[in-house]
Amino acid sequence: MLEATILLNEDKLGLYALQGTNKLAKYKVHEMLNKLHFLPPNFIVGTSQKKPLLYIWNMSQDSSVQKYVLPGIPLSVTTSPCGNYLAVGIDNCIKFWHLPSGQLVSTVSNHYQHITSLVWSFDGTLIISGGQDNLVNVWEFSKILKCQRSVSPLYTLTNHSLSITDVHCGFGGFKSRLFTSSLDSTCHIYELCSGKIMLSLEFPAPVSRLLVNKAESFVYAVSVSTAVYRVSLVSPPENDVSTEIKPFIQCPNKITACCLTDNDSAILIGSSEGDLLKYNAATGQVLPFSFKARLSVDDLISVAIPSYKRNDKPVPFPHQIPLKRATTGVLDESCLLLRPSYEPLQFVSDSDFLALVKEAVNEDKGSDNVSDLKEKVGELSALSEQLVKVATEQLIGS
Repeated sequence: MLEATILLNEDKLGLYALQGTNKLAKYKVHEMLNKLHFLPPNFIVGTSQKKPLLYIWNMSQDSSVQKYVLPGIPLSVTTSPCGNYLAVGIDNCIKFWHLPSGQLVSTVSNHYQHITSLVWSFDGTLIISGGQDNLVNVWEFSKILKCQRSVSPLYTLTNHSLSITDVHCGFGGFKSRLFTSSLDSTCHIYELCSGKIMLSLEFPAPVSRLLVNKAESFVYAVSVSTAVYRVSLVSPPENDVSTEIKPFIQCPNKITACCLTDNDSAILIGSSEGDLLKYNAATGQVLPFSFKARLSVDDLISVAIPSYKRNDKPVPFPHQIPLKRATTGVLDESCLLLRPSYEPLQFVSDSDFLALVKEAVNEDKGSDNVSDLKEKVGELSALSEQLVKVATEQLIGS
């Protein structure tokens, strides 16, 4: 695998290798972009700053770009883990498109000001939105698909006092942790399933970006100026005194973009002066890597790609249908077929779960299909072991 970074520099977009800063590709950009998002396996999504446009570039082709017209100027963008759904924050609303058909699935709104952050949960069942109104909303995607209008969030978090700047969702489905940051200099960590706050952190400066490694052992808070703060979640601070948290990294210029490398070993930082610096994520020391652009670095994405060859056969665009601007009331059959079969959220305690299992086992004792059930259980156990192995390999980056 090749560690690379996608760098947005004013009206220039490029792909660079992290070893040697070799420029792998340069993509045509026709205007100023605002946000970048990586759409696996081979695509870059970018949003316009001043126009209602969204672009998708093919990483294996310099000149290949697909343009989509939106109902408004996009403020934030994300795609579902399956890659079939696109969520775009426009003003105080979230619009959902089914990419294969181009159909506008739903529009939801529970914010009073512009939406600043959007993120999908790792399993795709929930989507989280943060806004300038200090609110963080957690939505059930199954309800959004079933009800195209008048959808209420699962719950709303109101612990921040200023605009939300970043939202991060960890691994683990409903039992994962939700991280939020704000201009009020705080970072809160919640239980995703219940919205219960687990830890509050206060920093000496307003936080503009939040980075969390895959093991969720460290939180990196990027300030609006030149400092990056690190907090260990293995041994978190006992109180919320901001003076105890000292800068982990001090950059020479104002930080405008920041991201962790794909293997969590380093932090990439872009500055207002066009510098791209690489720091060790464990020690905070500067690594022998440097890149200088003429203008400010606006956004960064770190990706791990297989061997990169310019002569490789490019991966075709999966979705070339224009995005519709209004819902039709009835979803197309293609959209219905690709809708994930998520069940409504049902939280069961451990004791109730064990009781249900014992009841099911007692009912099956007199059945003639006990041997068939045992065979199925063996197959499921083997499949579970394979899934755990794959997930572990992905987490450790092997």
